[in-house]
Amino acid sequence: MPVSRRRKKKSTYSPPTGTQVRKRKPPSPPWMGALILALFLIGIAWLLVYYFSNGGIPGMESLGGWNILVGFSFVVVGLGVATQWR
Repeated sequence: MPVSRRRKKKSTYSPPTGTQVRKRKPPSPPWMGALILALFLIGIAWLLVYYFSNGGIPGMESLGGWNILVGFSFVVVGLGVATQWR
């Protein structure tokens, strides 16, 4: 009995229709790294100046204990910006 020829398999992959293909987001601008670093350094410097001066600097005297919140706020905002960095 003769042997029949093999058929070529058709490709079974078909791209999904109706769905959107995700586009890669472009990399972050170069200034974003500098912004992150600046926010971290400003926050740390604020806390160190407040701690070592015992709050004796004229602008810091009126804030009192809120200086700690201000310093940590700079650091937290820096962390928030760092999560958006690509």
